[in-house]
Amino acid sequence: MRLNSDYQDTTKNNGVGKLSDLYKDFGDVANSDFKTWWTSHSYLFAEEPSKYKLKLAETKEELAPFNSTEVVNVVVPLTWNQKSLKKHFAMLLNKLGVEQGKKGPKIGSETAKYSLGRRWNCGAMESAYKVYIARQANMEKGAKETKKAQHKGEVSSKFKVAWADIADMAKIIVSNKDNEGSQRTKGEVRRLQTILAVRHYENAESFIKSSATASFPSISKD
Repeated sequence: MRLNSDYQDTTKNNGVGKLSDLYKDFGDVANSDFKTWWTSHSYLFAEEPSKYKLKLAETKEELAPFNSTEVVNVVVPLTWNQKSLKKHFAMLLNKLGVEQGKKGPKIGSETAKYSLGRRWNCGAMESAYKVYIARQANMEKGAKETKKAQHKGEVSSKFKVAWADIADMAKIIVSNKDNEGSQRTKGEVRRLQTILAVRHYENAESFIKSSATASFPSISKD
């Protein structure tokens, strides 16, 4: 979000701008460390608390309503062993249509104001960030003369650093050997570095764009 230009402009204008609604919730993220910010804003990503908790009812007053669609009362025979209880409890949950859930973080939310847009990998997001920062730091730093014969003498005002060099700056590692153990040439290594750097950069652009939505991280498509 700190890299989102629309959010930067809104922050500079004290919350007035294209992302003013988002700013009301997130505030000035540029001048605060994440831990401090999260302490006061984590509620934005929290599910609404359930009216019921899993507990042992010890009095009839603690029993749930019998016609409820949110909770049930269950009789548990303590003379059964745990294996049998778990088996029958699983069967009961299936009968009640309780969602099984998936491994990993929960994607999406019906009650939280902001939620995860998709599964993610912290390492991949870190690499995308490093590539983006390195690329931006070497953007339009001045003109350079091309060495290609067909464009000799022409001047380019784009990037002065090749993608493979950006990968080096971002510490994107490419093995010197392929899957079969054969040694890769320097050109092959740089070609793979270029592919990875471009991929990470494009992902970073999408992450930055989707940071201004209610669902993050996600790959924005236009």
